[in-house]
Amino acid sequence: MWKRFADALRCPVSGDSFELVTFSEHDEAISDADVRAAEALGVTVDQTFRRRIDAGLLRAPRAGLMYPIARGLPVMLPYATAVHRQFEQQYSAELATHRGHCVFPSLDPMPGERAVLRSFSKEWAGYRYDGVIWDVSYEDNHRRFVAEVGVTERPPAPAHVLEVGCGIGLTTAQAQQHLGGDAVGVDLSLAVLGAVEHYRSNPFLHFVQASAFRLPLASAAFDVVYSRGVLHHTYSTREAFKSIATYCKPGGRLYVWVYGPGSINDTALRRLLYGAELTLRPLLSRAPAPVGTAMLAPIAAGYVGYNRLRRARNKQVQIFTFERALHSARDLFS
Repeated sequence: MWKRFADALRCPVSGDSFELVTFSEHDEAISDADVRAAEALGVTVDQTFRRRIDAGLLRAPRAGLMYPIARGLPVMLPYATAVHRQFEQQYSAELATHRGHCVFPSLDPMPGERAVLRSFSKEWAGYRYDGVIWDVSYEDNHRRFVAEVGVTERPPAPAHVLEVGCGIGLTTAQAQQHLGGDAVGVDLSLAVLGAVEHYRSNPFLHFVQASAFRLPLASAAFDVVYSRGVLHHTYSTREAFKSIATYCKPGGRLYVWVYGPGSINDTALRRLLYGAELTLRPLLSRAPAPVGTAMLAPIAAGYVGYNRLRRARNKQVQIFTFERALHSARDLFS
């Protein structure tokens, strides 16, 4: 986590600003181009600008709450997870000294949220940044983002962007490059750990683990709020939309894409797949990883064949390796 990002974070329970306590930090190399970009943003280029926090605490003393920074990731969930338990074991001495009267929050998660966290953390854990996301190239993903948001050229003034459900952080990074301001990617799953590591050299890119219903940010702080293929995974798409909309500035741009009825009703094949999904998902989501992989393997093989047919019609469709096909099958069926 970039040290200056602590000033932008808010307690997702109380809304308070934080006291930052650092356990481990280091300087990151910053390019001359990044220095010029920071100056254009009005960001002070000092030692704090170059500093990354590897481990530490974000404390909200008035509320008596604290949140861990683990492996460079601010974990801003309003309830404890395995990450919190590991953090307490690894930094027991530092916590004894610095936690004060603060505790990790212990609210109830939104319905189904822990299951979603587990499922998507497992799904994205092995992703390699290989130039393809699903069956789309990174370049096509960038073009799609630009078309969806409707800002074809970089705006004259840098725009700050929030992506809700950022996953591995690809679109967040592309949005930052295109719009020129700070970009924040938020995800419920631990996919953001990969994003933190992969994009660690970009001082304008920030990632957080948090719930869409309790974002740890100031309201009306972003010129662009973007969420693609995410909100329908919550207990209430409507309530999730209402939550994230409050973070868009008046006059800003809010883009949301979710699956609609057409995604399961358009064709006989879609209806067949949805029926299989309803049948298999309860089994695969609870199966041990090796069992789930074995069950998904024949489905992935079918995906590879279908991908070849699609590529025969459209060469822009990227090749599905078996690994990519297995990832896609896991996303749909587990």
